Formats: sequence, structure tokens, C-alpha cells
Amino acid sequence: MKTFKTILLVILFLFFASWFYKIVVLMLLAYLWRKEIKAKKDWGYKAVMCVLLIAMFCVLPRYRYNTSDRVQLIYQDKKGNPKYPPITHYLVNVFFPEEEVCNIGIWGARIVPKVIPLANWILDEFNYDDKKGNISNFYRPFNRLNWNGLFMMSGTTSQVFNMMGIDNTQSVYLIKPKNYDENKEYPVVFFMHGFLGNWKLYTGVLKGLEDCIVLCVGTHTWSGIFTKNDINALFKKQIPFLENMGYKVDKNNLHIMGLSNGGSAVNVAYNGFSNKFKTITFISTGIHQTYPIASKVLLIGGGKDHSAGTLQGAYRTLKNNGGKTDLFWDDEETHFILVNQTDEIINFVKKNLQ
Repeated sequence: MKTFKTILLVILFLFFASWFYKIVVLMLLAYLWRKEIKAKKDWGYKAVMCVLLIAMFCVLPRYRYNTSDRVQLIYQDKKGNPKYPPITHYLVNVFFPEEEVCNIGIWGARIVPKVIPLANWILDEFNYDDKKGNISNFYRPFNRLNWNGLFMMSGTTSQVFNMMGIDNTQSVYLIKPKNYDENKEYPVVFFMHGFLGNWKLYTGVLKGLEDCIVLCVGTHTWSGIFTKNDINALFKKQIPFLENMGYKVDKNNLHIMGLSNGGSAVNVAYNGFSNKFKTITFISTGIHQTYPIASKVLLIGGGKDHSAGTLQGAYRTLKNNGGKTDLFWDDEETHFILVNQTDEIINFVKKNLQ
């Protein structure tokens, strides 16, 4: 019976994606074999549990915003001043860490269509990538954060609480330059999230942009639909926020990226704010116009992505119209190109930010 329980716990350890639940499983294993551990050393069981408790404390999401972490989730008041998150938000993140929610979502997407047939393009693309073995790429950004000791809350929490009418909060992800120099001016890249919102998963991708400040800003709920007011807020609220945090912002070197429904942000930026941004980047989304603008327009997409079908044609038309543009395209990629080709896309963006 004990062997069966041990095998079950080992399977659970391998299944869980978050270190919080992996450590819980290790505690259960230690408890299961406590007599054997004590037989080796009388104090051995207590020592093992103490080590695991310390490890659990280390992997809990950061509550404080004024840390030295390179990647931080920071809650803001209406004026953009940093503040501590509600304790309810923190507890949700402790017991429902984002990587575990993502993990369960992945397995759910694998199982549900087999039980209940669904006509959904995003699930079709998920299944296509899953058959190719690409879905494991969704775990890589979390691993990049965890192995660097970057444990933070999920920005989606504030969006969900807002959507439920429980709270009215906003949180942003701040990624410092890799070798941050407080006396140096840095360009800023604003990353606008799509549907399902302000995920820390994307920070595991974007931390590859090493010589700029990255600020990930989500919508009030997880709709991912941005308006002109949201783009205005980048200048009136978010840049002052960065300056109040002590960063020197190169206001002549601003960039904006939109993923999926975040395409609403970059389309608004294209139409009304092109004189504000050096680059406007469309990722796995549609572009609604092709007239030349002051910004360089970067287009990133795949041939099997339902929502990126306009990008290749827009690239050719924009180029023919005299616009500054560049294209990253892969005929075999789906809506998940950013996690499938993280390093290649980061290098493409770096090249165009220079």
C-alpha cells in the first residue's frame, strides 16, 4: 500500500507545474516515509520538513513590490502610484499559482474536445501544436522565471476580480534591464496582452529584451480590448509611474507591442499615436491599415494562425507604400508562435529596436 501511495505521489510531483505544489507533494512523501527517515537519524524527519518549509517560503509569490527582482508585478492606485495588493489577491495566487492554472488548462484542452466535441479555432490550433510536441513550450517561460528565483503573482488575478465586480484594481509587470544602471536612460517597450490578459507567462518571454524597460499592461478585465484612453494612459500614467520608481525614461525611444486581442492596442497606436512610438509590433493579430507612418511596423505571425491572415499582405502593401516595416513569418506556426519561437522572435525584435 505504501509503495502504491509513493508511486501516486511521484506521478503527482511530475504532473504539477508549480514548485509550491511540488514541495507539498515532497512533504507528503516525507510524512509517508517518516518512520524510515527517523530510523536513519532521529532528527532526520524534522530536518527534512524544516528544509521543505523554507523552500516553500522561498517559492511563494512576492507580496512586496519594492524588491530587487528583475521582474515584478506591481499594483497601482488610480494615479499610478505603487501599492500593495489586496490580501485576497495574494492568497488566490498562493493556492492557485498561474503556472498550475496554465497546466490544468493545457490538460483540459487536451481532454475536453475528446469528451465534448467543440468547433473552436483556438482548440484546433492547440491540437495541431500538441501533436507536434509544441505545447511543452508553454512551460518554458515559467521555468525561466522560476530558475532565476522570479516568483510573482499573476496580473490576471486583478482582472478576474474586476470582472466579477469584487474589486477595482490594476497591476502591471515591470521588467528591468538586465544590467540596470540607475544613471542611464532606457527605451521602454509596452506589451499589451490579449484575451485572458495579464499573464506572467509573457514576462518569461520578454525578459529576453535585456537593454530596455518592459512594461506589460493589461485591460481592466481580461477582454484584451484596448481603447484610445488606454494608450493615452501609457503617457499620462505609466511613464510617470516609471519615473517615480526611479527609472530614467528615453521618451524619444518608446515602443509598443500587441498580442492577439492586444492588436486593438497597436491598431489604436497606428492610427493616432504613430509619432509617439519608434516601433509598433503586431503579434498573432490583424492589422487594419497599411498607409505609411513615422513608426516602423513589425509584423509577427504564422500561416496556421486564424487571426494573423492579413499580416503577409499588409507587409507587402505597406512596403510598396513606402512604409518602414519588417516581417517575421512561419507558414507552419499557429497562434502560439510567441512561445514556440521565443528566442527567434526576441532576436527579431531586438534587431529592430536598435
